Amino acid sequence: MFFNIHSHKHSQSDFQITQYDLQGDKPLFYSSGIHPWDAQEFELNSKFLESISHPNCLAIGEIGLDKNKGPEIQQQESVFQRQITLSESHKLPVIIHCVRAWNEIKRLKRILQPKQPWIFHGFSKVSILEDVINEGLYVSFGEAILRNSKLLEASTFVPLEKLFLETDDSNIAIETIYSEFASAKKITLHELQEIQLNNFKRVFSKWKNG
Repeated sequence: MFFNIHSHKHSQSDFQITQYDLQGDKPLFYSSGIHPWDAQEFELNSKFLESISHPNCLAIGEIGLDKNKGPEIQQQESVFQRQITLSESHKLPVIIHCVRAWNEIKRLKRILQPKQPWIFHGFSKVSILEDVINEGLYVSFGEAILRNSKLLEASTFVPLEKLFLETDDSNIAIETIYSEFASAKKITLHELQEIQLNNFKRVFSKWKNG
């Protein structure tokens, strides 16, 4: 089975968590959260609260901080912290969006001391990889490892129990990302699938089909 832990598009993956934007029908399994770009529009309305209470909502996200886009960072931090509170109360892991804001994310994690797992999604910055792992976050890689040889090499040093794979908003098949990583890590595709299954069961604990 191929697990895709974060996608903005419906696909034919064996299993994926689709980002739900509170519009239209809910995907089969999904994550729900207020993106930092939309922090100025954050509202704890009934639709949002219902979405994260639904049994098929497996994560809060993507949420986080972005210094390249969105409202001022203080407002983003406020919205982020409020959603972390929801993550803890609903016992849901968090899918983190972080752009040029790792120090702020790290500071908040140390202050908030969350019990729920945090996953740094769409990871692409080799220089902070070791620090992110040391802070206890999971790391999810996507299309970037197909076009960045240094990132692909660095990804193979991530402890396998801290690793996830995703497609995010790309059109790349999740199977392609699995194959590229397995080849670089020198493990079989089956071994990687088993690792991802175990990680998924451990982190996305609301999933009842495993």
